[in-house]
Amino acid sequence: MRSHGASRITNPMKVLLMQPLKGFVREPPNIPDIGLGYIATSLKKNGHLVHILDWNMKLTVQDFKEWLKEIQPDVIGIKIFTKDVGAAKKTISIIREAWPNGIIVIGGPHPSAVDPEELMEDFKKCDFAIKGEAELGLPSLVSAVARSWRNSKKDSITEEMLVKVPGLVWRNKERVFSNQIPFVYDLDNIDFPCWGMLDPNNYDVNMLGSAIKEGNVAPIITTRGCPGRCNFCSAFNVNGRRIRTRSPENVLKEILLLHDNYNVKKFIFQDNCFTSNRENLIKLCELFLKEKMEIEWDCNSYERLDRLTGETLSLMYRAGCRMIHMGIESGSPVTRKVMNKSGSLEEITEKVRVIQESGIKVCAWFMIGFPEETKEEMNKTISYAFSLGASLVMFSICFPLPGTQVYSYIKEKYKFDRIDWANFDIYTSQYPVSKLSSIELTRLLKGIRLRILIAKKFGRFISILKKKRR
Repeated sequence: MRSHGASRITNPMKVLLMQPLKGFVREPPNIPDIGLGYIATSLKKNGHLVHILDWNMKLTVQDFKEWLKEIQPDVIGIKIFTKDVGAAKKTISIIREAWPNGIIVIGGPHPSAVDPEELMEDFKKCDFAIKGEAELGLPSLVSAVARSWRNSKKDSITEEMLVKVPGLVWRNKERVFSNQIPFVYDLDNIDFPCWGMLDPNNYDVNMLGSAIKEGNVAPIITTRGCPGRCNFCSAFNVNGRRIRTRSPENVLKEILLLHDNYNVKKFIFQDNCFTSNRENLIKLCELFLKEKMEIEWDCNSYERLDRLTGETLSLMYRAGCRMIHMGIESGSPVTRKVMNKSGSLEEITEKVRVIQESGIKVCAWFMIGFPEETKEEMNKTISYAFSLGASLVMFSICFPLPGTQVYSYIKEKYKFDRIDWANFDIYTSQYPVSKLSSIELTRLLKGIRLRILIAKKFGRFISILKKKRR
């Protein structure tokens, strides 16, 4: 990948890449963060020294403070999701207390979606933010710091340096500036995540749909960007709307690396548009079969379900696909129109049938609580979800993410300029998006999840009875 101003230097900086401390995060994931892995590779390629604090590290606050003093990072990069803003602010306060001279840079989905001035107002204790894909911006910023730093003074970084950093958000004399966000269009030019630092051996991941009992699990991304116009999604703020695709050969190379070096036999393709390019999908499956790889994998198919024909699905199954995650979101035609979802429920029902007949399971994802959604419309979604026949059903509440139409709607509805993200809790919010109060919506969600749990246990009980009868 081209350095875009982050030329190799002779005085490397020590960089810590992390998320907010796990103890502060609600429902933290348990899977390697390949976003941090990609950035780590880019930083190392530009000559810097990198540490990663990933989700598998369970540090107490005191352990974290001592670890900071031990590794002495010059720059700390923190990836933030909107739901974790409060956790991020607590983490930053701890960093400032334990290691005050470190430069703090925030990035990820939340900083990419929020208005720059609002972002820097919320995060007064951070020095910079990076919007969009950080493989370009953060190495460029760190190298600029390395070239300018004298006697550990942050103020030696000049405006002339900062304006050249891709996607940078920065302050100068109480004003906030935001540089243009670039995208890499040939994804084969981006080096693989630093798997040596995200070692899959250090994670215990239960992959939905997999029957393989041995081997590790690793996430993979084959595309970036999503052309969808869903009113609740802010992913385009990070990766744009244009779909950019890695070549099947490039993807296979990373799969083989993980399989041979890290005993990975189960893969999670995380990109929303994995099935969007039918030619690439078929070629990748053919490569798996050619290599005679004994692997299993799941993927997402949020857009372009028409790519999933019976022939393609049969090939996917033979190549190791065991589950497809479908973002159906609603079983109400009225609500689907509000959220800008394409495809009719009849088409989705038929597609689920065809997928499962091929031997591939379906995990159907739904949400409730959309703008002006009534309990009647929510009940339509609940009824549809349980009548669909999917192997797994998952439910959540619509979250008013910054940069989305839902967020614009809620601001207009309640006549406020912004949400205090650090204290916002969708389960108790005084600003419900739908016709139901937050407490009513939360109660409904708990009932749905209980029903799902009972259905799972009942399904296992029936399966045991059938085995006994045999």
